[in-house]
Amino acid sequence: MFGIGLSLAGLMIATVSINVASIWVTKNTLDGIADGAALAAAQAVDVDVIYREGVGNNLRLNESLARVRVKEYLKVADAGSQIQNLSVRSVSVSGSAVTVTVQAQPHTAFGYLMPISAPVVVSAAKAINKVR
Repeated sequence: MFGIGLSLAGLMIATVSINVASIWVTKNTLDGIADGAALAAAQAVDVDVIYREGVGNNLRLNESLARVRVKEYLKVADAGSQIQNLSVRSVSVSGSAVTVTVQAQPHTAFGYLMPISAPVVVSAAKAINKVR
């Protein structure tokens, strides 16, 4: 009886450890994808503003072009093959800064043990385009 209980406890600890490790790997991969997407979006300079006002200390970014750059980056980096159910939660531009937030559902080996809700991992990265 004691051996069966000990085996069940060991199995539960191994299951939780594997699921936590899977979530951690997904979070680290998602951080890298968010960083790359933010850097790509930071290159979406609003050319019309430069022609009107000139180049100042900060380059203003075009929000719609930043969204396009994020989509292009995700396609070129083949981020969808790295993480399943990857989606862009938001791309927000404020002057010369852009913040990209992405999310994904990690593939947990023992996900069937969490039938109520699947975990969602979220990562955000910010990039600033400055002229020096």
